Amino acid sequence: MKVSINSRPRIHFTTSHEWIDFNGSVGFVGVSAHRLKNINNITNIKWLNPKGIIDKGTPIAEIHTPDEIIYIHAPIHCKYLGKNQHLTGNLNLVLESPQDKGWVFFVTPLKFHNHDPLLTQENYQKMIRLQLK
Repeated sequence: MKVSINSRPRIHFTTSHEWIDFNGSVGFVGVSAHRLKNINNITNIKWLNPKGIIDKGTPIAEIHTPDEIIYIHAPIHCKYLGKNQHLTGNLNLVLESPQDKGWVFFVTPLKFHNHDPLLTQENYQKMIRLQLK
């Protein structure tokens, strides 16, 4: 499987490896390439019935692989808008383009321009390097 190294331009990360790309009044949410690096296949995405206003850290979905379940949490206080329809029939898009086309769901932030305590891409890379030591 060929993996894209493209990353969305306004991407911010959580310490639990979710990312959000703010694009106007919408945020696209996915899982970092680092978190997905040893996964070869996604068997299912289970939705945890997100509706209405969602608190930061609330589980939204589970990515099922043959070996583990990866929980995807709301990276910010937000309103859930929907899932990525391009994943229907092509769940491995999450693996092929983890930080771009493989976003999992989208939201609208309840507070705009408040990205604390999200990490910039540079700070996320520093966190990963520290964890690997």
